[in-house]
Amino acid sequence: MAKERPDLKPLVGRRLTVIAWLWARTVKSPNPAFAQVDVPLVTTFMLSTKAGKEAYVEPVVEDGGYRFTVKVGKPKDPEAAKSGTSAGRWNAFRCLMSDVPLTYEYIRGEGTAGRIRSRLMAVVAEGIRGRVYLSPTTTMETIALQAQPQWSPELEINYHPRDIKTQIYGLTRYGDLFTRRQLVSLNAFSDLVQEARGRIERDALAVGLPDDGAGVDGGGSGAAAYAEAVEVYLAFGLSKQADLGNSLCRWEPVAQCPRQLFGRQAIPMIWDFAEGNPLGDSSGAWVVFVDGIAKAFAKTFEFIPANAIGFAQQADAGRQEVSNAKVVSTDPPITTTSATLTFPTSSTSGCAAP
Repeated sequence: MAKERPDLKPLVGRRLTVIAWLWARTVKSPNPAFAQVDVPLVTTFMLSTKAGKEAYVEPVVEDGGYRFTVKVGKPKDPEAAKSGTSAGRWNAFRCLMSDVPLTYEYIRGEGTAGRIRSRLMAVVAEGIRGRVYLSPTTTMETIALQAQPQWSPELEINYHPRDIKTQIYGLTRYGDLFTRRQLVSLNAFSDLVQEARGRIERDALAVGLPDDGAGVDGGGSGAAAYAEAVEVYLAFGLSKQADLGNSLCRWEPVAQCPRQLFGRQAIPMIWDFAEGNPLGDSSGAWVVFVDGIAKAFAKTFEFIPANAIGFAQQADAGRQEVSNAKVVSTDPPITTTSATLTFPTSSTSGCAAP
């Protein structure tokens, strides 16, 4: 790669940590001359729009097919790079091989028939001074597709085409929203969270916490309860992993990082997506989620006294009467009641608990 990219010469021989793999969904070309070619559905070829650090993908059509190559600097045709293979809001996409329109109706048909695939478009790695964008190789793509998860959620997604767009394109189950490699990592972290509970309890006993024999649910306050509480916090990290570790996460060319699925209360269909590295230390990585949760709780505990006694109750969101206490309410209050957590100590009045 360095032979064609002088900017990569200082990195030759170095091991670079991958931040994300960028993929493009594909469908068969509607043009009979290219019916066997899986053409990409790309909303933009821009990888980085940061001034002085621009990078983009350039598709090269050759030998009856195409390949993706990454270029640095400003593209010769900025508008074409910005628009990818999209053909306007109502015309969906265009065939990379023949420029024939790919309508949403055609793409939906391909999706419900199970013929939507994905192809590796670029790889983002951590360089010496910032992001490094690399052209994909066949080996990189083959390794990703070899992943075999032991379990995948089979639950059908609630049909709500106004706010959940995936079903009309053939992604009808929750397991369909993840790549194989993402499912492997979520399976692994889920198992490890449960294993961590046992280790935490043993360590807590070793430093003198009482053997309460029951966790939080059993009213305990010793080693088991402590381990169970930490397990819950780690489960929060697993939820964040699912939010940023699915195939509906966009790549943000300004911040140069993956964006989580839930930017709002809907599930949009994403055509070119970013697969973050869960074992790295950037956006989409497990350690980033856990660190963020730890910092949030640390900040909260600056305002909540160590001797505060908490309890949960259910109250009417419009008429609850809790005074001299902190209230944490669900959002949005879509029913007449919301869960309320109160700390009945006057010293907490005036403090905000996230």
